[in-house]
Amino acid sequence: MVLRRNVIALLLCATMLLSILSAPVAAKEEHFLDYSEDNFKAAFMSGNLTVAVTHDWPRMVFEHSTDPFSPTFELGFSKVFLYNDSNEDGYFAMSEITYASYLDNNHVYWNVTPVEFLNDTVAGEYASFRMNTTLALYEGLENETISIGDWANITFWFKITQRGYYMSNSLGSYLVLGKMDLAFNFTLDIRKSVNTTGIVMEQLLQGGGSTYMFIVRQLGRYHSVVDDLVSSRIDQSVYGANFTNGISRTELPDQQISFTKEDRIEQAYYRWDTEAVLTAEDNWTIPAVSESYFTTGTGLILHNSYLIGNETGSVFQSGLIGLNEEAFVGKLSNWIKDNILAVLIFTGTMCAVIVLSAIALGRIRRRKTESLSKTDPPAEDKKPE
Repeated sequence: MVLRRNVIALLLCATMLLSILSAPVAAKEEHFLDYSEDNFKAAFMSGNLTVAVTHDWPRMVFEHSTDPFSPTFELGFSKVFLYNDSNEDGYFAMSEITYASYLDNNHVYWNVTPVEFLNDTVAGEYASFRMNTTLALYEGLENETISIGDWANITFWFKITQRGYYMSNSLGSYLVLGKMDLAFNFTLDIRKSVNTTGIVMEQLLQGGGSTYMFIVRQLGRYHSVVDDLVSSRIDQSVYGANFTNGISRTELPDQQISFTKEDRIEQAYYRWDTEAVLTAEDNWTIPAVSESYFTTGTGLILHNSYLIGNETGSVFQSGLIGLNEEAFVGKLSNWIKDNILAVLIFTGTMCAVIVLSAIALGRIRRRKTESLSKTDPPAEDKKPE
């Protein structure tokens, strides 16, 4: 009787243990992408795109997932400037800064939400999260004392979708690729009015390895679109704070800067909506926007300037980063097929080197053995006592 009770108790305990262990497996949801989160970043692995969004400041580091030779690309939002257009050329230059606000975690604390999965009727399932903080203003770039506290709130949203969809404005529509584009937007909610010409968002673009070139898409003659090839290895900051390269905006619904090598083949891109939105007192308008840039020797600094004047309200801007799939190998086997002649030559050369090295080593050993046998005296025969 006692034995029977013990067996029943053991069976009950085993059943409870199995149910506890199987509960997480049953509750695990399947999504269209893989992702991970920790205290430092949120990472997405979607299609052939791998992208990490850091929590210390709004920065996207991305690469091709399966191409073994893919460089790393980077887009980060580092600072916000207030400025007065002193020379009235319509473009921002570093010499025109009146106040600076910093987005790194040495100056602000970012509140980051967990990754959430939702569904959209057009784009299908999507993963998104946000990060927000409160910004203060510092006078110029040298003064580290807060001049105006609680100047504005800023919120970034990051989103990647299962299927593609279109974004549109008064100039037309542009495609956001599902799985291969990470879309984002930010809202700068200005709480305190400051007497300046406009607000500037500073962005840092960098490409790894030999992808140190950029193609800046601009408006050319007769309303054509031209691609200017720019090298980030030239340090234009040595030209002084008044120097900048103004971008002539295209008449397309989105503007674009591409990451490329010297061959001008686009590997990755940063695109942003041509029309930003300014909301104030329940009214929304499209503010005048200009872009300028300079290279630093290691990357490209892009300045998006919103000419809103002495206004409070919210500035909304959207954009995306993504990869040009055609510029990548995709798999190592595909790369070998595309470069079969070079692979055969390299393999044959290495085999020849190994064989010749083995033959040479064998000859050296034989010569050493023969040399020792000639120099050693013959052993004397010993007679038994």
